[in-house]
Amino acid sequence: MSVDNRLQRIAGMIRRGDRVADIGTDHAYLPVFLIKEGIAEKAFACDVSDGPLENARKTVERSGVDGITLRKGDGLLAVCPEEIDTAVIAGMGGDLIARIISDAEWIKNGRYELILQPMTAVEDLREYLCKNGFEILKEQAVSAHGRTYTAMKVVFTGQKTDCDPVFYFVGRLSENMGEDELTYIKRKRRIIENLAKDISEVEAKKDTYQMLCAAMDGIDRLLEI
Repeated sequence: MSVDNRLQRIAGMIRRGDRVADIGTDHAYLPVFLIKEGIAEKAFACDVSDGPLENARKTVERSGVDGITLRKGDGLLAVCPEEIDTAVIAGMGGDLIARIISDAEWIKNGRYELILQPMTAVEDLREYLCKNGFEILKEQAVSAHGRTYTAMKVVFTGQKTDCDPVFYFVGRLSENMGEDELTYIKRKRRIIENLAKDISEVEAKKDTYQMLCAAMDGIDRLLEI
């Protein structure tokens, strides 16, 4: 079974032999791929809605693979703490990912790894992780279907940090600078610049404007502009 670049990048971040929960599985493409490729020992295809779970059931049946369990539930509440080693939360907004993590207190344990792939509000998710004791171990960008996304491997350490504005916007992408990372960071730089221009004359947004300017300066140093 083939999967797109985005799911391949996510799969490449998962420890071989782990038991994996795919939260918001939709069609269960990732769990089937993980089992077929021998990456996961066992996989849970989880979703909060019946429709996606029915799609997942059909995918699993067509694949003919064993070792995939379908679960209905809200976020990480669909699985028990002792059942998994890694949770994948991908293809949704960063604010929703943060809420899913926040709702499962048991995930705040260094034995679990989280593979996160937000579609929006990425900087909000990074800020949440930093301020709630999670560390981003690794982050990579990937292009798929005309867009460039970021995927991150995260673990709970308990150490809460306030990171600088550059980190909130580009994370650890600069540590592994390839074509996709460069595309992502340059696009983020343009977005920040447009946001800054929109609020540059608004007195009530002065602090935000200064933060955006600091982020742009930091990104420029990364890109050596």
